[in-house]
Amino acid sequence: MIGFLIALVIGFWLLKVVFKIGFKLLGFIFTIVIGLFLLRVFLWFGVAVLAIAGVALLASPFNN
Repeated sequence: MIGFLIALVIGFWLLKVVFKIGFKLLGFIFTIVIGLFLLRVFLWFGVAVLAIAGVALLASPFNN
């Protein structure tokens, strides 16, 4: 009975360690994926802002 309890404690500890490492890896992967997606979105947003600013500058009545 004591051996079973010791095995149970060691098993739960290993499970905790494995899940902790697994969740950290999942967190890193999701962070990288979301970061790359947001980077792409904001790059396109920046291109759109530059295009609108260029059109506004070229169409400005104050151009000489």
